[in-house]
Amino acid sequence: MTVNKSINMIEKLQERLNHQFTALEEDILHLIREELLSLEITPEPFRTVRHVWDDIELYSFDENLSNRCEEKIQAFLYELLADCVKELGMDEVRTYLITQGWPDEVEEMDMEDLIYEVNELLDWEIAEITLDLLEHFGQYELSFLYRKEYPFQQLYKQIEKPVDLHFLSDSLSSWLFERKEQIKKQLQEENGEVLLDGSSEITVTWKEKLVRTFFDTIDVEHVAKVVKYVEVELTNEIKTRFQAFLALRQTSVWKACESIIDQHVGIWLHEVKEEAEALYNEWDSLCRLLENSCSKEMIIVLDKMRRYPTFIKKVDKKRRTKEEYEAILSKIAYAYVQLLNEKYQCSIKWNPQKMNRWLNTWFTSMEEFERSFLHSKEFNRHLKAISKQIFAHPLSLSAPSAHKKYIVHVGPTNSGKTYDSIQRLLQAKTGMYLAPLRLLALEKFEEMRAHGIACALITGEERKNVHGSTHISATVESVNVTDEFDVVVIDECQLLADETRGAAWVKAIVGVNAKEIHLIAAPYAVDFLQTLLTYHQFDFEVIEHERTTPLIWEEESFSFPKDLQKGDALIVFSKKKVLHVAALLVKQGYSVSVLYGSMPPETRRKQVGQFRKGLTDILVATDAIGMGMNLPIRRVIFMESEKFDGKAVRTLKAEEVQQIAGRAGRKGIYEEGFVRAMRGRKKIKTLLETPVAPIEYSFLPISIESLKKFPYESFDLFKRAWGFYQNELKETPYRVHGVSEWERKMSVLEKTLKEMKIELPLWKKLSFCFVPFSIEETTITDCWLTMIREYLTEGKVNRPPILTSVDAIDELENSYKKLMLYTSFAYSQSLSFNEEEVFVLKEEISEKIFEVLSKHLIRYMKKCKICDQALPWDFPYPHCHHCHEYMYDEMYF
Repeated sequence: MTVNKSINMIEKLQERLNHQFTALEEDILHLIREELLSLEITPEPFRTVRHVWDDIELYSFDENLSNRCEEKIQAFLYELLADCVKELGMDEVRTYLITQGWPDEVEEMDMEDLIYEVNELLDWEIAEITLDLLEHFGQYELSFLYRKEYPFQQLYKQIEKPVDLHFLSDSLSSWLFERKEQIKKQLQEENGEVLLDGSSEITVTWKEKLVRTFFDTIDVEHVAKVVKYVEVELTNEIKTRFQAFLALRQTSVWKACESIIDQHVGIWLHEVKEEAEALYNEWDSLCRLLENSCSKEMIIVLDKMRRYPTFIKKVDKKRRTKEEYEAILSKIAYAYVQLLNEKYQCSIKWNPQKMNRWLNTWFTSMEEFERSFLHSKEFNRHLKAISKQIFAHPLSLSAPSAHKKYIVHVGPTNSGKTYDSIQRLLQAKTGMYLAPLRLLALEKFEEMRAHGIACALITGEERKNVHGSTHISATVESVNVTDEFDVVVIDECQLLADETRGAAWVKAIVGVNAKEIHLIAAPYAVDFLQTLLTYHQFDFEVIEHERTTPLIWEEESFSFPKDLQKGDALIVFSKKKVLHVAALLVKQGYSVSVLYGSMPPETRRKQVGQFRKGLTDILVATDAIGMGMNLPIRRVIFMESEKFDGKAVRTLKAEEVQQIAGRAGRKGIYEEGFVRAMRGRKKIKTLLETPVAPIEYSFLPISIESLKKFPYESFDLFKRAWGFYQNELKETPYRVHGVSEWERKMSVLEKTLKEMKIELPLWKKLSFCFVPFSIEETTITDCWLTMIREYLTEGKVNRPPILTSVDAIDELENSYKKLMLYTSFAYSQSLSFNEEEVFVLKEEISEKIFEVLSKHLIRYMKKCKICDQALPWDFPYPHCHHCHEYMYDEMYF
C-alpha cells in the first residue's frame, strides 16, 4: 500500500460527505438556531453566521458558536471516516499504518482502535475539510435561520437577489400592525373595553394567517407579474429598498392584495362583535339565576368566563352598582365553597372577610380557589384527622411476640457476627436470610444450597422457587412477614437509619414472624436497636463481637502505582474512575479486578471470584465493597477522600471510612489489615478514629393497603397528610421518610397519563412509582413509561429490546437495568413473564461485561478528547495541557 491510499481515503471521505451533506447541514443549522434562540439574540436581517460568531460584543457567552459548529462537523466527519475504514477492511488498514511508521502493535488492534489511528494519521487533511465547511456555513444568511419559511419567502427565492426583498415582509408586517391597532381602537370606542383576552385579538398567529392569505390568494400569473416587476426595478434606477417598496405599492397587484386583507379583517371584526355580545348575554343570564341557586354546571361556565374579567367587569358597570356586582361575586364564592366541601367530604366554613382581596380582583379560576381552600387552616385540621385514621400506629406493625426472641450481633467488620448468625440459620428447620443487596442474597442462597438446604431466592427482580423449600434468601425489601420461621437473620441493620431504604428494615425487624431473630449491626446502631425493641416490647439480648485481626494505619504517603502490593484494594468513588485506574494498571502489567455499584451481580461475583482465587493481584472498587463483601484484602488504600452523593461532592463520613477500611485483613488469610490514603491522609485517619454518632430514629414504611384507604386522588394532599402523620410520632423512635423520589416519578407519570387521557387512582399511580429505578436515568425512565403504556392499553408488558453482543459496558449495563426494571414492574403488578428467558439474558449480559472487563479494559483509559493522548486517572480536564493551550491560542488568535 502507498501514500496514494491516503489520497484515496480522503477522496472517499469527500464523496461520502457530498452524499450526506444534507444531514450535516440540517444539524448545523439546527445548532445555530438553537444557540441564538437560547440567548434571545435577534440580529438584524442581512447578517451572516460569520458576522455573529466574529462579533464578540453581540455574541459573548461561555462556549463560542464557531467552536460548537466545529465540534459538530468533526464528529460528523469521524463517523464518515469510520465507514470508509470499515469498507477498506482491517488487514489493509493495518498494513498501511505500519508502512506509515506506526508500531507493530497495530496488528493486535480491533476496528475501533484502527479508526482512531487512521483519524490521527489524516488529522491535517480532515482539519482542512473542517475549516472549509466552517467557512461555508459561516456564509449562511441569518434571516433564514430564525424565521419560518412561508409562501412569501418562497417567492423571494425565485428571484436573483433574495436578500434584497426582506423589506417586503417587514413592511407588510408593519402595515398589519397598524391595521390591528385601528381595529382595537374601534372596538374600544364601541364597547368601552379592550379586546377579549387571548381568543380573538389579532395575535402573531392572526398576522401570519393574513400574510399567508396575501400570497396564497394571488394566482400564478400575479406572482409572475410581481417577480418580473421587482427584478426590473431592482436592477434599474431604484437604488433603495424603500423606493422599491413605494413603487411596488402603486401596482394593481398590491392594491388587489390590500383589498383581500381588508375583506378578511372585516369578517373577523364581525365575528368578534358577535362573540362579545353572546358572552355577556350568557353572563347576564347566569347572574339572574344566581339570585336563587347555583349549580355545578353554572360554576363550570363561570370558570370559563373568568378568562375575560376585564371585559365583563367594565361592561357590567354600565348595568349594575358596585354593591350589586360584589354581591354576585360573593354568591359565586359561597357556591365554590359548597362544591369543594362536597368534593372533599368535609364541612369547612369560609370566612367572608377573607374574600375581600379575592372580590377586588374579580374571581380567580376554580383551580386557584380550590388551592386556597385546600391550604386553609380548617382543611389542614381535617387532613390531620384523616392521617390519624389512615396511617397505622407504629405498634400495629409488630408481629405476635409470643415465643419471639431477638439476638443483636454487634461489632465492626471482620468480627464474625455474620458468620455466627448464618451458622445458626443453617441448623434451623426453617429460616430466612435478609440482605441489603441482591448479590449477598444470591451468595447466601448458593451457600445454603451447598449445605443441602432447599432454599428459595426472592428479590425485587428475581424469583427462584425451589420445590419444598424450607429456607428463603431475600433482599430486605422482599421480606416475608406472613409465614412463620424458626430462625431469621437480618443483615446490615444499621441501614434502618437510611431515609430511602430504612423503612424496609423496620418492616423486617418488627414484622417477621419467627422464634429467633438475629440482627447484625455496626456498633453505632446498638443503642437505637435496643430502644426500638424495647418500644415494641420484644425480648432481646446483645452479643458483642470483637475484630479478629488488628487494623493498622500506615502513616507513609502512597505513590501510585509504585507502592502497590498484592492484595491491595484501591478505593475511588465513581464507576468512571474505577475503569480509568484499572485500565492504567492493566497497561502497566498488573492483573486487576474491578467492583462498582451499577455492575450486575453476576459480573460482580465473577470479578470478586477472580480476586478471591488469586487470579488477580489488585482490586479497584468503589464503596460497594463496604456492604457485606468478604474479600481477601490485605490493605485498603483510599485514593480519594470525597465522593459525589447524587446531590453534591462531600467529604466521606466516619461510618463510610470505617466500613470500607474494615474490609482489610481477612481472617484466615492475613494476620493484620492495613489502611492507607493517597490524598487527604489526615482527614481519612481522623475519620477512621472518630466515633460514629449513634442512630437517633428510623423510618416507617407505607403500605399499598393504607394508600387505598386515603380518600383523595391528589398526591399533594397525600404528601401533606404523610407530613402531618409525623406529628403523631413524637413519642416513638420513628419518623416518616421523604417522598421526593416518588414525587419526581409522579410528575413524569401524570404527564404521560394526561397525554393518554387516562385517570388512575392514587394508590395505583404510587404502585408504579414504587418500582425501583433512578428517575435521573432518561433511558430507563422512558422504558418505565413504555411499560406503563403497555400495561394500561394491553394488560401486559413486553420485554424491552436488549443488547447482548455489543462491546460497550454502558450499553450492556443499560440493557441489564432494563431487564431488572422489566422483572420488578411485572412482580409489582402481578404479571406473568418468561422468567427463564430473562435469567438467560441476564447471564449473557453479565458474561459479556465480564469479557469486556477481562480483555478490553485498557480501552477505558482516560484520554485527551482531541489528541487521544493517555492522561492520569485523576486528570481534572477532558483535554491535555497541550490541546487546551492550542484551543485557546486559536480562539484568541
